[in-house]
Amino acid sequence: MRKYVGERVQKLREAQGLSQQEVCKLTGMEISQLQSYEDGTAVPSIGVVIKLSRVLGSKIEGLLHGGGTVSESLTICRAGQSYTGQMGTTEQSYSYSSLTRPGTVGHIMEPFMLIFDPRAPAPHPISHDGQEFDFIVSGTIELLYDGQEYRLEQGDSVYLDASKSHRFHGIGDVPAHMLAVVCAG
Repeated sequence: MRKYVGERVQKLREAQGLSQQEVCKLTGMEISQLQSYEDGTAVPSIGVVIKLSRVLGSKIEGLLHGGGTVSESLTICRAGQSYTGQMGTTEQSYSYSSLTRPGTVGHIMEPFMLIFDPRAPAPHPISHDGQEFDFIVSGTIELLYDGQEYRLEQGDSVYLDASKSHRFHGIGDVPAHMLAVVCAG
């Protein structure tokens, strides 16, 4: 999946006649970061995918899944069969899998399973368009939101305005799993 997201970013950028420098200026990212996404050597975080989708005139699911082929009114994603595959570790120190069936169009929300390695260093806070609902499936996660720290344990949930500065970081002895539902529309 990592390679295909980068290919979609590059194709959309080129189709609009935008240089890598122009996209970086509009998204606030470094050119080396964009190049690593386009060549598939790095994985964009969900927030970065949202920023790129805005700049490139695509919906988030377009960058993640490509063209839509599945009904937007009901889609079923069977366990272990329809995930788009686990993305590698992002600059936000988590790996993730999309929980939406590939090819689905018209969804306002995008659900993900994030896995945080507690040995990874705490990332810099980010912000992006939209809102998030996050549910801690297992482990412990530290949330830094708008300058305040919160400790989230298994079973805790949080609903937040993603345009405010935030970061999640796994803490403890075992990887933490978090269900994240992002609405960027």
